[in-house]
Amino acid sequence: MVIAPLSANTLAKIAGGLCDNLLTCIVRAWDYSKPLFVAPAMNTLMWNNPFTERHLHTINQLGIALIPPVTKRLACGDYGNGAMAETSQIHTSVRLACKTQPHDASSSLAGPVSNNRPSS
Repeated sequence: MVIAPLSANTLAKIAGGLCDNLLTCIVRAWDYSKPLFVAPAMNTLMWNNPFTERHLHTINQLGIALIPPVTKRLACGDYGNGAMAETSQIHTSVRLACKTQPHDASSSLAGPVSNNRPSS
């Protein structure tokens, strides 16, 4: 499964185990031996927020794979990191993960989450 775009709100809900809508209910009931990819999209200040780092760490522990955001002009007008990766990049990331992993139903294709932020 691919969640694109993944908002800061939905990331927080998933990390906290909340299930108050169809998507978060599906994620809460997800079989984590199966691949789950997320492609975040949020304002740069949201992306750089300490809560986002905590939430990414939490979903990483579940085996959810991050397709990191890119730097460009955002919907809010700011220029910075936080824009959802291009759909072609999301497609390529998922295809490569599927190709490089054995087709064992008990294994997860998901890779580690990294927020690609410079250290403070």
